[in-house]
Amino acid sequence: MRTIRGKIVYLSHKQGSPVEYGRERFSYSWHPDGQCTIRSVCEIERGVVRDRHVVREVTYSMDRNQYPLDCFVRLHEDGVFLGSGWFRFSDRLAECEVYNRKIGRITQRVDERVRSFGAHALTCDMTHCARYDHTSDVRIQQTRAYLSSLDHDGCSGPLLSSIEFGIEYAGRETITVPAGTFETDHYLFHVSGALPEEHPTEEVWCMPGDLAFVKIKVGGYMNSTFELAELEEGM
Repeated sequence: MRTIRGKIVYLSHKQGSPVEYGRERFSYSWHPDGQCTIRSVCEIERGVVRDRHVVREVTYSMDRNQYPLDCFVRLHEDGVFLGSGWFRFSDRLAECEVYNRKIGRITQRVDERVRSFGAHALTCDMTHCARYDHTSDVRIQQTRAYLSSLDHDGCSGPLLSSIEFGIEYAGRETITVPAGTFETDHYLFHVSGALPEEHPTEEVWCMPGDLAFVKIKVGGYMNSTFELAELEEGM
């Protein structure tokens, strides 16, 4: 089994100089059968995205073709447990079991093949890129994905919610972040109109092939970058 682990820093540029307002510690495990498991612990401080402090714990697994298999998400809001959810995906359906202290116990079932799933860990954002068809002549390709929350900070539910957005491939690039210099694939997520609130175009840079996280940039109201700050092989 091959593994990597590391840290991502969340940087706001609203005040001119970068200010760290969140962080994410993560690991990837690639198993001999082709499956991959991502584990992330994310923290967002109060004030930049929402007027609340968020801690999210995520364990997310995919098959050898990077289709979702299962996921567990647990949320704390302002230091208090908010909710947790277990998600399971097959080639015919998606289902989840959720308990949230504000809305109680919920069961969901969706009768469709989910192409990609976003659990609001930044490491999970990269996995949407697996659905881009590089053999097609279509530059901006529409995709349907499911998220664990439609809130920008992911602090609701967690529940199954779908969005449709465009993915554009911008080419192979070598970029430098605090963790080092990496060859990456650069994609753009055109999400305007896909969420209840306006969301700027999201630029993502990931490692070719396994789609491991390197960088995200979001302009507009967020004006933030999210950068790989630490990386090491093995557990």
